Amino acid sequence: MEGSSCYEGTSCDKSGKKLPVAEYTHAKGCSVTGGYVYRGSKIPGLRGVYIYADYCSGNFWRLTFNGTTAVDASEITSDINPGTALKNISSFGQDGVGELYVFGLNNGTVYHIEAE
Repeated sequence: MEGSSCYEGTSCDKSGKKLPVAEYTHAKGCSVTGGYVYRGSKIPGLRGVYIYADYCSGNFWRLTFNGTTAVDASEITSDINPGTALKNISSFGQDGVGELYVFGLNNGTVYHIEAE
């Protein structure tokens, strides 16, 4: 499987598989880099929102849940990575107070996600 699609084939057995709650096409990137649910206090509008990115494109998304279901998967690249300067996003981190960090292999820098 690649997302909810069959990999290298037109059909496959999806029974018993847990399909993704959100996905995007290769036009938006090549590989999901999982993130964190934001638990910090510096960006109140992101509290409780799952932030993730794409390794190749530098695109970022937010995913909101209503308790059991993903209800809003929206791209937020222009808010976090304008011009997608950061590529090869390999990991996320979280400090002791819930603030988020992003790690990029293109220049070895650790970035702190901050409000504008």
